Amino acid sequence: MSLDFVARIKMVAAVASILLVGALDPALGRQGKDASKATKREASRAERVSGVIVKAEKVAKSKGKGKSDPIILRLSINTNAVWRDWARDQAQVRDEGSPKKDAAKGADSIATKGEPVDENSLVVVEVTPGTRVETRFRSPTDETSKGATSPDKVKSDEGASSTTPKGKPVHFRAEDLLPGLFVEADYRQSGSPDENTAASVAVIRPIEVINASPKAKSAPK
Repeated sequence: MSLDFVARIKMVAAVASILLVGALDPALGRQGKDASKATKREASRAERVSGVIVKAEKVAKSKGKGKSDPIILRLSINTNAVWRDWARDQAQVRDEGSPKKDAAKGADSIATKGEPVDENSLVVVEVTPGTRVETRFRSPTDETSKGATSPDKVKSDEGASSTTPKGKPVHFRAEDLLPGLFVEADYRQSGSPDENTAASVAVIRPIEVINASPKAKSAPK
């Protein structure tokens, strides 16, 4: 076999390799883009956390060049504090009192102080100007529903409506989010793993349901 023939074979093989790589590169590029999009979708997926606020701090994020965003509220939520335990000594027939008073009562509760706080149970969310803050009401034994929009709509486990006395309930704003309150927050990861922006934060108020006594049946004649 001549040297010239061998050189030609090597040249053909080299060209074929270049063409093959060129054909595969777009596919690899598309796979990389698809993986990147999937990662972004996973990161932006909404999540829900519930528990007691153990820390609330106002922070201002810098934009650089001396500029800063509006001050936001950063909430640290202890998920070890479950609703049934917390609401047991917080429930009341009517929701009254200032937000600060309710927060102080919740912070001093056995369920709040008795539940350990560790890195696995703590979730930090940021309340921005775009975060919706609302107040919901539910029975201490109700651990699944989102809660009612007013105390008189709270239902017992048996489905009976509450006979809550009429009164103006407390409605919370962003500035009322204080340690000791039980909240449910929907959030998305907005940057680094530690940056979670809350789309909504609901303060859950425990309302004790008092069912009306059934009407006495008349004696048979």
